[in-house]
Amino acid sequence: MDLKPYFDAVDFSAYPEKSRLNWKQTLGAVIEKNTQALNESTLTKVEVALIGLPFETNENSCVHNSVADSIRAELYQLAVPGKLNIIDLGNLKEAQSHKGNYLALRDIIDYLTEINISCLLLGGSQDFSYGVCQAFRNNKMFSFSVVDAFLDVKKGVESFQSDNYLSRIFSKQPGIFGFNLLGYQRHYVPDQLFSKTKGVGNHIGLGQLHGNPLLAEPVFRNSDFVSFDFGTLKFSETYGKQKLPNGLYSEDICQLARYAGLSTRLKVLGIFEVQEDAGLTGINIQLAAQAAWYFLEGMIQQSRMKPEDQEGFIIHKVEVWQVETPLVFYENKENGQWWMQLQSFDNSFLYFACSEQDFIDASLNEIPEMWLKYVQKIDEILK
Repeated sequence: MDLKPYFDAVDFSAYPEKSRLNWKQTLGAVIEKNTQALNESTLTKVEVALIGLPFETNENSCVHNSVADSIRAELYQLAVPGKLNIIDLGNLKEAQSHKGNYLALRDIIDYLTEINISCLLLGGSQDFSYGVCQAFRNNKMFSFSVVDAFLDVKKGVESFQSDNYLSRIFSKQPGIFGFNLLGYQRHYVPDQLFSKTKGVGNHIGLGQLHGNPLLAEPVFRNSDFVSFDFGTLKFSETYGKQKLPNGLYSEDICQLARYAGLSTRLKVLGIFEVQEDAGLTGINIQLAAQAAWYFLEGMIQQSRMKPEDQEGFIIHKVEVWQVETPLVFYENKENGQWWMQLQSFDNSFLYFACSEQDFIDASLNEIPEMWLKYVQKIDEILK
């Protein structure tokens, strides 16, 4: 697949003069070198591709902005997080329709993930998550997570908007395996609204996430795609678009981005709804760049050990009342990550990320909630 027709290439010449560090010491210099050396043979060695989305959906129209380039300007100035082959494909060209924009993003993500290249999306409105999810439309195990104060679902046929994109996803992909909403605010999301979602859900409210951001780590390890809504961050600290009095702090979002990067399953991270400067401090732009940096650092720090290989893991078998066979947990000796084993198709096994608390619950003769949800969903697929 020739990617060039889809993008306006990055002009790297303007960035060195804006750098705080010597340009040769920056992430931007590494990305420039890798991007300029890109050809068919080097593409197979790429680990991450940056994609800019220079427009947003608004009332069925497409509004262009400079957010993607502004994030780049900040990201390129930062230090090199470690050894990682990163390229910047440039800004996605606008298609003739909203559907065309989504289809273009779908095809790009589909191609890149097929050749094992992770994608980092910068800018754009959160409805582009629909295009990303469409790239996984044939994957029965596809799961994604959204970091947002709101649950963006609406009843009936709606216009193309960032506040109803989840309804489109669930309508087009009703068999989705998992969906998780993190950082939601209960006064905006009544419990009954979750009935409009599909798949296995592990939803974590803002209060829980503030107190223990580590709760998100196994959720992201079970996700193929994570979508961040920067508009719903706490306004007094981050100048989020929605101007919310409560929300995630800047430290929270960077920690969550790093957890997303640590996931070996994750293929796409989207940083959406970033506030264009518009006379403000530009802090939302800077935070988006730093979140992208911590995502990349997380990727560098990934553990390559897999529970199915067993080496490097402590295996715990737990007898639980009313469950015929023992529950099997895998504990990574290197980093303390936990996994649970479930039987799947053709007597094979699936491994789902979990927390140590799930193991503790099983040890206390309680069936872990997520274990039960996974079993029920797998049974549903097998029928």
